[in-house]
Amino acid sequence: MLRVRQLSDEEGHALSRLVKRSNDPTVVKRAMIVLHSFQGFSPPKIAGLVLWSEDWVRRVIKEYNRVGRDALYPKKSPGPEPKFTPAIRKTIVTFALSRPKDHGWQGPTSWSLDLLQETLVFEGVVESISRERLRQILLEESVTFQSVKTWKSSKDPKFAEKLQRLNELTNRPHNPPIVVSVDEMGPISLQPYGGHTWARSGHPDRVPATYKRLGGVRYLMGAYDYYHKRFRGYLSASKSGAGYVRFLRWVRGRYPSGGRIYLIQDNLSTHTTPAAVAEARKLRITFVPTPTNASHLNPIETHFRTIRRWAFTGSNYTDWDEAGEALRLAIRRLNRIHCVTNSRPAHRWWTRH
Repeated sequence: MLRVRQLSDEEGHALSRLVKRSNDPTVVKRAMIVLHSFQGFSPPKIAGLVLWSEDWVRRVIKEYNRVGRDALYPKKSPGPEPKFTPAIRKTIVTFALSRPKDHGWQGPTSWSLDLLQETLVFEGVVESISRERLRQILLEESVTFQSVKTWKSSKDPKFAEKLQRLNELTNRPHNPPIVVSVDEMGPISLQPYGGHTWARSGHPDRVPATYKRLGGVRYLMGAYDYYHKRFRGYLSASKSGAGYVRFLRWVRGRYPSGGRIYLIQDNLSTHTTPAAVAEARKLRITFVPTPTNASHLNPIETHFRTIRRWAFTGSNYTDWDEAGEALRLAIRRLNRIHCVTNSRPAHRWWTRH
């Protein structure tokens, strides 16, 4: 009677573990055949236990006697060679990341799947490929169709000097000066505003798609006290030089103690008119300009987005009194949150982008 060779304790334990833990049913049955044979069962008896033919049982036993544990793992056919080899896939990605003009196309500036498919076949990269298979390959290679993004960097020759000045003013936890960040939000008009709101599924909040803007525009003149975390502002019909002079007087009026105010502002021309400079000198206000093309260094910028979202999402105001009241409530909510979450001055570290 055909039997498996003598098994060591280590082999026996390994076969038992395979029977209990392997997820491959073929490996499990082959290990069971070897164990049953070691226990003295005949090939016909084993065939009935594992529901395989006697010939296969004998083949497994003979193969195990010859090569050992490797006989338990089926030798799977490699199958046909892939149509799109790694080299071809790499070439497809290279084409997708290039521009059509690099391959002789004069009109289009970006690839469509049809155009890329046609080019790959014409250039001899592939004999044929479907649009769907091309899309799948690009997705598998982490190449997706995306929106073009913009970028900007500051070319201000005094960038380092201005950045150092900003850091000095905004990193004084003990006895800090009066640091106020200012800017204008707008233009704001009386029109329906969209956005995201909670609503029942399939029944979103709706605003008119057709409208006339008959109320002109306004600008939110905002002032943010950096160390006290307090936002103030009012609506103005314009952001002219004369309007900015009035704004400086308004800011000064918020600090009757007379201490020097350091005003962080951008480089808008109306901020540095001769009248504005003279008024600032008289009001004991020192301008602290941010570097050009670096509005992200102005602390007030991040709060405008929040105020706009709270005041205008899903709204359709008909007059400026309504819009002004919504802005006032949004500013009050922002200040209330700051009072709770910022009981002491926060440090802020800026880096150049």
